Amino acid sequence: LEKFVAKDVPSAEEMFKAIPEFDQDKDMATREAGSQVINYISDLVPQFLSGSADLHGSNKNYIKTGGNYGKGFDKSYTGKNFYFGIREHGMGSIMNGIAFHGLFRPSGATFLVFVDYMRATLRVAALAELPVTYILTHDSIGVGEDGPTHQPVETVSSLRAFPNMDVVRPADQEETVGAYVHSQQRQDGPTSL
Repeated sequence: LEKFVAKDVPSAEEMFKAIPEFDQDKDMATREAGSQVINYISDLVPQFLSGSADLHGSNKNYIKTGGNYGKGFDKSYTGKNFYFGIREHGMGSIMNGIAFHGLFRPSGATFLVFVDYMRATLRVAALAELPVTYILTHDSIGVGEDGPTHQPVETVSSLRAFPNMDVVRPADQEETVGAYVHSQQRQDGPTSL
């Protein structure tokens, strides 16, 4: 509890040491690499939580040993995985509330193109200097099977316009590790991955 209150996380060097290197000869989507990294991060930073706007399977941000948060079937109030439903704005608001409380490090995931639904909550997190991590997948303009509504052409540049919002767009597995480590080291504002 003292570590949680002190916002204590391992150093970047400790985190890089604890996360195994990826095989650079093997092609892997960054969300697949992120799926592995998020579980190492959860072990290193016990106060790290993750949630999804109904897209855990696609975003691949599920903490495998974390359990599900809530009441009822397969859930408990000690769970680290939140099911927000198709509610990006609600997800962002809840993550801000958790971050304002101060004990936990929330993260939440959705498709990058849907970040517009939670834009107001991102702005609040940035202005309030909340250490929230946004995991925004399917960021390619080549996601054509879902049509133009799922092609986030201008979205990354609009995120970069937020004051105090770090935007990291990793290109491979090792950059994904660095992006997640950075998001956990940051104490004074949100990070969009």
